[in-house]
Amino acid sequence: MQMHWYYNFLVRRPYLMVLAVAVLCTACITVSLTMNAAPDFSDPTLGFETRGTLLGKRLTAWNNLLHETSPTGSLVTDPSDYYNTIKHHYANKKRKHQLHNRAHKRKNRKKPKFPKHHHKDKDLFLSRTVLLLKNNITSQKTTDIDLLPTQWNGESGIFRDYEITNDTLTSIEHANRSENFEYGRNTTSIDEDYHRQKVQTKKSTWSILKQSPSPPEWSVDGTHTEGFFCDSPSKDYSHFVIERIGPNSKDSLFDLNGLLAMCELQNQIIDIPSYGNFCQNEEFIDTCCRPWSLPNYAALFVNKSSCFDLKAEDVTMLQNVLLLCYEYYHDLKLSNDCSEFSPCLAPAECARDNIVFNILHFLTDSNFMRMNNTTVYLKYAMIFVPVASSSKILPLFHEWEDADLRNELVQVVSMDLGLENELFNESLLTDVWLVSLGGVFVMACIWLYTTSLLLTFMVCVAVLFSLGLAYFVYTLVLKMAFFPYMNLLAVVVIIGIGADNAFLFVKIWQCIIAERLTKSTMASHAQSGLDNGNEHIDTLQNLMASTFHHSALSMFVSSLTTATAFFASYTSSITAIKCFGIFAGAVAITNYLLMMTWLPAVVCIMERLSACGICNNKLPIQKLLLIFNKSITKFCHLFETVITKAVVNYSTLWICLLGAIGLLSAVIVLYYPGLQLPDSSHFQLFSSNHPFEIYNSKMKNQFWFEKSIMVYENFKLPLRFVWGIQPIDDGDYTDPFSLGNLYYDNNFNISTKAAQIWLLNFCKKLRLQPFYEATFGSLLSNCFIENFISLMGRMCIDGMDNSDRTPCCDVSKFPFEPHVFDICLPQSMSSLYATPREYYTPGTAGPRFLAEKTPIDAWGHDDRIFSNSTIQAPLQVKALVIEFESNVGYTTAYKEMKTFVDTVEQWLEGELTEAPPEMQGGWFTSELKFFDTQSTLNHDTLVAISVAMSTSLFVLLIVTLNVLVSLYAIITVLFTIFTTVSILILLGWKLNVLESITVSTAIGLAVDLSLHYGIHYRMAPTTERLAASQFTLSRIVGPTSMAAITTGAAGALMLASKVLPYIQIGVFLVVVMIVSWFYGTFFLMSLLKTAGPQYGFMQFDYPFVSKNSTTGGNKYYERKQSQVIASEQLLTPSSSAIGEFINSETHELESLTSSSLIKTISGTESSHPLTVDFEHSFNNKHNITCGNISFIVNHKSPSIESPMPEVQVTN
Repeated sequence: MQMHWYYNFLVRRPYLMVLAVAVLCTACITVSLTMNAAPDFSDPTLGFETRGTLLGKRLTAWNNLLHETSPTGSLVTDPSDYYNTIKHHYANKKRKHQLHNRAHKRKNRKKPKFPKHHHKDKDLFLSRTVLLLKNNITSQKTTDIDLLPTQWNGESGIFRDYEITNDTLTSIEHANRSENFEYGRNTTSIDEDYHRQKVQTKKSTWSILKQSPSPPEWSVDGTHTEGFFCDSPSKDYSHFVIERIGPNSKDSLFDLNGLLAMCELQNQIIDIPSYGNFCQNEEFIDTCCRPWSLPNYAALFVNKSSCFDLKAEDVTMLQNVLLLCYEYYHDLKLSNDCSEFSPCLAPAECARDNIVFNILHFLTDSNFMRMNNTTVYLKYAMIFVPVASSSKILPLFHEWEDADLRNELVQVVSMDLGLENELFNESLLTDVWLVSLGGVFVMACIWLYTTSLLLTFMVCVAVLFSLGLAYFVYTLVLKMAFFPYMNLLAVVVIIGIGADNAFLFVKIWQCIIAERLTKSTMASHAQSGLDNGNEHIDTLQNLMASTFHHSALSMFVSSLTTATAFFASYTSSITAIKCFGIFAGAVAITNYLLMMTWLPAVVCIMERLSACGICNNKLPIQKLLLIFNKSITKFCHLFETVITKAVVNYSTLWICLLGAIGLLSAVIVLYYPGLQLPDSSHFQLFSSNHPFEIYNSKMKNQFWFEKSIMVYENFKLPLRFVWGIQPIDDGDYTDPFSLGNLYYDNNFNISTKAAQIWLLNFCKKLRLQPFYEATFGSLLSNCFIENFISLMGRMCIDGMDNSDRTPCCDVSKFPFEPHVFDICLPQSMSSLYATPREYYTPGTAGPRFLAEKTPIDAWGHDDRIFSNSTIQAPLQVKALVIEFESNVGYTTAYKEMKTFVDTVEQWLEGELTEAPPEMQGGWFTSELKFFDTQSTLNHDTLVAISVAMSTSLFVLLIVTLNVLVSLYAIITVLFTIFTTVSILILLGWKLNVLESITVSTAIGLAVDLSLHYGIHYRMAPTTERLAASQFTLSRIVGPTSMAAITTGAAGALMLASKVLPYIQIGVFLVVVMIVSWFYGTFFLMSLLKTAGPQYGFMQFDYPFVSKNSTTGGNKYYERKQSQVIASEQLLTPSSSAIGEFINSETHELESLTSSSLIKTISGTESSHPLTVDFEHSFNNKHNITCGNISFIVNHKSPSIESPMPEVQVTN
């Protein structure tokens, strides 16, 4: 017995084991919580991007390229910026060097022998300094009148108008001015007379303006002076969507009753007690600004102070004006800043106070009016309140949530307050009570099942310790820095797994006790026919060893396969799914370790406490609990009998019915309708009826101001081709902040003639492709080679300043020599970036030049770099981006995006095969982040299922060594997964990140129950399939049913949450528990009863196990009532709460690979029949009642030739 020392330690030192485990777990949890920052869930969608895929690597490399092109990076797009930085660095070093030399000379200068001349020189210097200061003061006084608060004037600490103060420059400074460009400052040469005349004109104008009276104040909307609105409505303000209700809910909101009802509703919104603490106040009055609503604008239109004063003719008048002006709004001739300073191309009545624009753009839905149609119908209206959309208004939202924002005609149907992430973080914590309630229900079931408060409490502590140890392993052992909120879903899962292991361990413990009690009874009555000298008293150590021998393996296999199913999620390319798989798998493993250390020690402590004399006098609550437990046990006995008869008598029906459902579910999952990919990049955080989700999923597309800012409405996918950068992502795939480094393609060289010719042809061919979109405007850098060729066609001698441009002129012919290309390309790009922004706006396309970090190491070393302001050292092109627009608009439809990507990839692959070697490393990217997520979810979910199934099959084969049992179990698990996923599909689920995690969880939980049935079928004390099936059902139906009920009930309690992940995991747990229990109990057991292996068919043995296995004679068992005297180490019915309801049933747990029949743990044989019902000790009947099964087995070793053992089922 290699583990004898461990069993001895558990029994003799259980308190030490509990204390050691508690200290270890507490220390690990404390260290992990103190050494790591608390998880941040401020961005719930963080980690939903793909890493490691082909497109994911390209997107990461593209982001790294953009980062390196930033001012702090090593790449530049405009060589002038780099050269100006070098010049500035050069000048600073020169100045510092000169100052250092002067200081050194002054330090080493000897003092003169005659200081009289020195005093004279000093006086002369002071007089000149004073004169200079006086002139400066006079100059400042004369220019103080020209100060404007629009320009900061250098070191003087005042603001000046740039052009007005330019006249303060002396004539010598004007003459010395030359063209100079530095980063952040651009000064060019100008005509001095023209400039002086311009400055004098501006001075005169400014003097007149200062003497004139102040103009009346005006605002953008022109209504500020009237005090009606503080500003124009904006998305930055909180807004509510209103719809009509009641018997006339189909009527338009744009009538007098609808406007008056909205007027009343807006007062309800602003009458919230804390509203004044968050609202924007009037400029001169300490009152909240007026909400922007349709009734308020109607009141403004008819010059009424309150919307309650509106009349029917006012509404008609406003409707007529809106119909008249809608054409101008539709043609973009109206805006929200129509005024005399910014006139709109519309009649005055349409532009007045921007009423028409704000109503059509912000306050009414997009279907309110249509062109050439006088019929108006307003279904949804918007109310903006002067409260900023931010996370600070969360208390205000709770007040709005508690208030009933409705009246007889209208109600608030949705809202947008900018609180999604903040409310989600709060709900994750506030809804923990639902998880706790589920845990309380599970613990209550354990208490009723075991009648031990100590054991129940310790199982609860074990679950908490499992989570803490898993967090320790996750953060400190594996050093994973990112902890997504998805990992919290493992809390719900571990409650079910922990309860399942506890139920199984307690069940085996009860069975071992029952057998020992039967042996003792038989020995005391001398009914066994055995030699009394062979009798011995079984101690707790032997009982614990027997329990471990038959429970540890089953729990290990189920925990291993469950953890493997979770770890299979690590194959996913999505960061959040990877992290969840690792954490959930770690939780499953740590829970198993605690079940093998913590729980057995607790059971020993419970037995020791129960053996005390104090415990013999049970409390009234304990007696009541035992009575209640006996009632439950009777019901369980009846339930097990019914289930056993249903499986045995109708096995063919169950196989056909559940098999057909499984095949149909496979068609639903794999063929039609299939796993639907998400059609929106918005990740849903709350339930579908939450006002935030209603707005984001439905109402957001109903208003023009939302449509106008949606990127994908007018967004064309870019055709972005990159050379010089390797698509490598060497960052940490489990950390969304670790993007790795940028790797250059050393084979890339754009300077060669072959590369120049190929690149020019590439751009020409690209314009001929069906996915190319002809774009109007200047595209100077999109394909830089074309603009570069045009620039090189200029004359070599500049006619303006007679400068020589050679070789960057028409003397060089395309394709250019490599050295000419390297010299002229930086000059070309500098000229391009110097183009006024009215004609050219820099983008992401163009070459990237490598900028050396420290080109000047010391003073004087790089004097050759600059010679008469001419750059002599060309920059090296390290990367190249060619970019055009496609004619495919951005969409979340997977098939359309896939067609676009495949078409471009196929065309690019063909072009690169004809490219010179230095240009064959190019790749394509675009705005494909969401598309890559869709593609990854579809692929990785199937991969995770395959990996989990393969691993489970392998583990089953290793443990059971029976091909048929393993195959049946895997088929059952596969049907369970297909049925579960198909139900979720029919419920409207789409395969997003959370749904992918639930599929992984389904694999883990589905494997668990089926493995218990399969393993215990091999543990049956007979090799005949019918008897083995009945034995398995009697043993496992109880624990699996309790596990399914507790886990499913814990999931059902989560349905009361407002957070979508909690709701979905609750629905999932209910579905997967019901489906997995039905398939495990009825489908798998029906398969084993009908075509299960018997008499060692397809059973393999380990050689070292076969040598130690013996075949014994046949055994006959019967239920006997026992009374055993308690001792310090002897377990009796009175020494345990468990023993209180254990009868004198006996059974045998056979080794998985042993071919022998029933043999007692002590090695002795019994001639008493054993009934299958092991846990109903309160039943004192000795006769075989309805549903009880007796095994009558021959006294021969089982073989294929020997007759089948007779199985009698008494009815």
